[in-house]
Amino acid sequence: MQNPHVKYLKTKKGYFYLFYSEHGSIFSRGYTAEGWTTPQKIAEKTAPVFSLCQYGDLVYLLYSSGEGQLFLASSRDFSQWEHRPMMSGSHQTGRTKFFLLPSENAFHVVYHLPTESTGVDSLVYTSFQDGQWEKPYQIDRFLPMGRTPFFARRLSREHIILYYRTGKNVLSAREMLLTPYTMGSVTPLIQTPSPLLDVSIVNDAEKIHMLYIVRSLFRSQVVYQYKHTTAISTPRVLWEDMNCDNCLIYLEQGNVVAMWTVNGQPMRCISQNSGGTFGPVERYTEHFPGYCMKGELLGADDVPLNAAEAYGDMHHGYLPAVFSASPLPQQNHREETPRQPDFSKAYTALQESHKQQMEELSTLLAQRSDEITTVNARWKAQMDKMEQEIRSLRQENERLRSARPSNPPAVPTPLESPETEKNEN
Repeated sequence: MQNPHVKYLKTKKGYFYLFYSEHGSIFSRGYTAEGWTTPQKIAEKTAPVFSLCQYGDLVYLLYSSGEGQLFLASSRDFSQWEHRPMMSGSHQTGRTKFFLLPSENAFHVVYHLPTESTGVDSLVYTSFQDGQWEKPYQIDRFLPMGRTPFFARRLSREHIILYYRTGKNVLSAREMLLTPYTMGSVTPLIQTPSPLLDVSIVNDAEKIHMLYIVRSLFRSQVVYQYKHTTAISTPRVLWEDMNCDNCLIYLEQGNVVAMWTVNGQPMRCISQNSGGTFGPVERYTEHFPGYCMKGELLGADDVPLNAAEAYGDMHHGYLPAVFSASPLPQQNHREETPRQPDFSKAYTALQESHKQQMEELSTLLAQRSDEITTVNARWKAQMDKMEQEIRSLRQENERLRSARPSNPPAVPTPLESPETEKNEN
């Protein structure tokens, strides 16, 4: 899931900014032609969860203090920030995800709150107009997903789409128009036999592309699906392994790129026909973070994005690894010559790995077959022995019946018993 403490922002001018919460403070860094700037502290004594967006020339940052009061910080240059209180909250506000949608005349907010039912939250919409908050409106009840209770994406100025769990293993979508205020119906997208371990979603002009990981008792599967108009594709398993960690789907030069990690090792699979078919799975051999995490990827108003998330390195200041058509350079690797990936060797190694797995499974299957054969033979011998004993008992029963006299002697009553007669005499 997305790390709620990390956000990446792409601006209209093409600059790239990183926002993160660490040690009770919120910091930001920018990426320019000279590389990454020095971290700047925006706010301190804050809750770790915060929300970010950009509208026009202003960047908005919504965060909560340690006492739960909400503050809105705004800036035009990412350097000077103006802070103002928005509302009084509670300690639970520090764990609440807010999705911000500024417009010309209002400040729209989608967030979640716990309900009286354990494990069930309310998805709520409200707006800030004319200096005051409008009455909150409950969109739906839902089941929060891990560190990211729900996903939200702005499709246009007044059009957004929300993704949230409507059942234990059901992920649904709901579209929403801000002006005029219109709420669409709920559409189930993903239904899995086991709970979702991770999910990544990206929208293009025609489809919703979904990549997710389902983990059963012994195996985990990386699965791809897409939604086109009202139709949802059949789930396609791209990979199966013992331990798939996280997944990321993004668009690159008209292709759909699916990435995931297996025991920390990155794998990649590319579709050149908008998710119709996928090529072979490849080992991603370019620079990749050793301690991978996913942060939310946001764009300024009317800035197209090729993903909703970006991979970052937790142990190196959350610097991103995969973002646009090519990975962003790292601060410590800018002067290095990029290493060209050798996909033929990687694919050959992958084939050998699959072959070894098939041999191990064949050996295990042969052992299980021998064990089943031995058990069946043991049970058959035992059943034969029991059937022989039953036949012997039946024969003995028939023999006793045939030896029984036709007129058996009368059984004496107690008054007529021989012992009674003897005592009387």
